[in-house]
Amino acid sequence: MFLSKLTLNMRDRIARRDLASPYEMHRTILSVGFDRVPKEDIGRVLFRTDEDRSGRAPPVVLVQSDREPDWSRLPAGYTADRPECKPFDPQFRAGQRLRFRLRANPTKRVAAQNVALGPALAGKRVGLLTEPDQTRWFLQKCGAGGFQIPGRWEENDGKSIPNFRMDIIPEGRLWNGKGGAGGWFLTVRFEGVLEVTDPAAFRNTVFAGIGPAKGFGFGLLSVAPA
Repeated sequence: MFLSKLTLNMRDRIARRDLASPYEMHRTILSVGFDRVPKEDIGRVLFRTDEDRSGRAPPVVLVQSDREPDWSRLPAGYTADRPECKPFDPQFRAGQRLRFRLRANPTKRVAAQNVALGPALAGKRVGLLTEPDQTRWFLQKCGAGGFQIPGRWEENDGKSIPNFRMDIIPEGRLWNGKGGAGGWFLTVRFEGVLEVTDPAAFRNTVFAGIGPAKGFGFGLLSVAPA
């Protein structure tokens, strides 16, 4: 596994285009970083764009990949600094606490018998729009993912909540380049401290990502010592 860091140059037209479109960013990462690799051999590739809230620092794209990418073919001027890449083989232990960041697309699949949303949406994914629903979605991923959030979340008293923060960021329209078709993506950024409960399961979660829309910049779980 490899981790790459691309610091975007906001004076570059292509970099600005990719920052505005997760589809274009995905296409650039695959077509440039893995240009000489057969599609079936690329393996899993996750990425996330992190932007400085103050606007003083340029956006950074983190790329996690099964294979080592070659960024030498990026367009001239695309990055503000030389692209960084390093091997990534984390080891975890039960009870270990880590700071985390996750950019996710919390959704649920509409059941066929859901009268409120109607038959047109049956079987399709829809975004979870309320903070309680988004929190429940994330805590469900914790249990299956080999980690937990220290503390509790109780709807009844409204006082005991997990130690993470959430940023709800509507992404807007994502054009896929096929006749003007596209889709809406709701972005929720989770940040806080987690505790590893099952090292093997958690390692797989870090490598595989969390939630849907991974090809559009969602699901990459970054961790660091707490």
